[in-house]
Amino acid sequence: MDFPHLFAEGRIGNLKLKNRIVMAPMVRNYADEFGFVTPKYEEHIAAIARGGVGMMILEASFVSPDGRGFLNELGIASDESIDGLRTLVQIAHEQGAAIGPQLYHAGRQTSSQVTGTQPVAPSPIPDPTIGEVPHELSVEEIHALVGAFAAAARRAKEAGCDFVEIHGAHGYLITQFLSEFSNKRYDAYGGSEENRMRFLEEVVIAVQSQVGEDFPVTTRLSGNEMVPDGIMPDYAIRIAQRLEDMGIDAVHISAGNYASYELGYMIAPMAVPEAPLVDLAEVVRNEVSIPVIAVGKIRTPDLAEDVLAVGKADFIAFARPFLADPDWPKKAKENRTSEINKCITCNQGCITRLFAQQDVWCTVNPQVSREQEFHRPMPQTGMRILVAGGGPAGMEAAKVAAQRGHNVILCESEDHLGGQLNVAAAAPYRQGWEEFREFLIREINRLGVDVRLNTRATADLARQEHTDVAIVAIGSSAYKPNIPGVEDQNVVFARDVLDGRATARGTVVVAGGGCAGAQTAEFLAIRGFDVTIIEMLGSIAIDAPGAERELLLGRLEDYGVQMLVDTKILSIHSDHLGVQSPQGLGSIPADTVVLCMGSVSNDSLAEELRPVVAHVITVGDAVEPRKVTEAVAEGAIAALSFRASEQQMAA
Repeated sequence: MDFPHLFAEGRIGNLKLKNRIVMAPMVRNYADEFGFVTPKYEEHIAAIARGGVGMMILEASFVSPDGRGFLNELGIASDESIDGLRTLVQIAHEQGAAIGPQLYHAGRQTSSQVTGTQPVAPSPIPDPTIGEVPHELSVEEIHALVGAFAAAARRAKEAGCDFVEIHGAHGYLITQFLSEFSNKRYDAYGGSEENRMRFLEEVVIAVQSQVGEDFPVTTRLSGNEMVPDGIMPDYAIRIAQRLEDMGIDAVHISAGNYASYELGYMIAPMAVPEAPLVDLAEVVRNEVSIPVIAVGKIRTPDLAEDVLAVGKADFIAFARPFLADPDWPKKAKENRTSEINKCITCNQGCITRLFAQQDVWCTVNPQVSREQEFHRPMPQTGMRILVAGGGPAGMEAAKVAAQRGHNVILCESEDHLGGQLNVAAAAPYRQGWEEFREFLIREINRLGVDVRLNTRATADLARQEHTDVAIVAIGSSAYKPNIPGVEDQNVVFARDVLDGRATARGTVVVAGGGCAGAQTAEFLAIRGFDVTIIEMLGSIAIDAPGAERELLLGRLEDYGVQMLVDTKILSIHSDHLGVQSPQGLGSIPADTVVLCMGSVSNDSLAEELRPVVAHVITVGDAVEPRKVTEAVAEGAIAALSFRASEQQMAA
């Protein structure tokens, strides 16, 4: 076996685990309005359990209704939740995995729109990112919440869970008490470290009293909150040592809170290096004797094995990687690592949707949230499928159709596959898109898809191949605005610059300051160009995921890129632009103008194919230009069956 440490048996308390692989707690928003388990949730957990994980920490589960942080997150606030938990336990145990919930209360890191009541906290200080003033908890209310944690632990044990984890990280209620960043009390629950630890200690004692000394209890901590007056590593060590003294069986080391989220460490995006939090786990592990669980952008078996082999942690927790590929452990154990669909940390389908209070998807794995639909038997196999377009939507459609037993031809007009993935991957710090492109190519080759490069799908080809279903995924074209001078030779498209079809010279203006425009500006600035971004709206890269956006804007500032917002281009000339800004009419120097002002769908092929193909389904940007997440999802759903055109995104 290539990963002996990763697949060695482990223990947390008296709980024996078949390997060192842990499903990290990550809210999915798959529960119902009351926080109860749904069939959708069951199917999702079953998919991960079948993949070979050793320990499954269910998502942050609110112990009291006023502690809900997301509209459809799991709850454990009433005895009515026990039956649903019991079902999840049975699912996990059938696959030899241990399972338990993470007990939490959001505190001030929620809103009245989610909970229906004013948020609560140690002190009446609003979270900087939410801005809603919380109610300051009285001592009596604190005691009641301690009881809520204890009751939730009892329910978990009654449901047959193997352990519980207490959520003391990420700026939620327990962390709010621990940290001077959020705790400004002067009573027994504030001031000194001893007082600030009191709430956590009371929760631990109450939980232990309900589950007994032989039932494992773990705690998640932020090893560094990364905010002024926040928890720092030395304080995190002291908390962990105190927890060990109290009989806690393991500590799970993460980092950050909502106020520091945009630094990119709490949920690391592409631009943050691999395993950014492992050093925090190692610092704690050096000072305690109980097991330490490391987490945070550990995407590959090789990296996980290295962390364990050198003794930086005892277990590795994975959240997003199990969305991308629930069979990650099985493939690693069987030395099929090239078949692992790696999380690319784009945060498009998961975190961005979660913080928009939507159910979690995965950009690279459209089965996530749709497990029920994908597990239904196929009504028909062996159909002849023609896929037009070798971008992400087309490749995913071809992959899924081949997996479902169909005969697939994939036509791509270019001499290479990838479509807009090639353009996205060319931008700085966007290497994940190339990883995904390479994975899709490996998969369609492995599955025997008939790939025809330099070939356009036509009605004649469809007729010759006796096509049963055509999936049109020919994407979009760059939008060219009706601006005087836009046809001049000094005007190029951003996508052409990124894939090498066009070059810039002299002073450059990027017209369009969305995420793609900002990334194009960085691409050019790195190459030494003097770059200005012009955006009609009031912000740059507003469509980028939060942490990704802040890191990108910081880099643009470092490169000296000028960012002009609320500015409209009126005319284009050989060496300047005419613009209108809040300051009035003006002129901006520009030897090259790079257009990045959106896209228009390429949808004409569908009409050409309909007279000769019974079922024609259009997907991705050919329907409407959006993100890769939607394109991949639509490609996959179209490939499930010819009825997919009626379903599209119904999931």
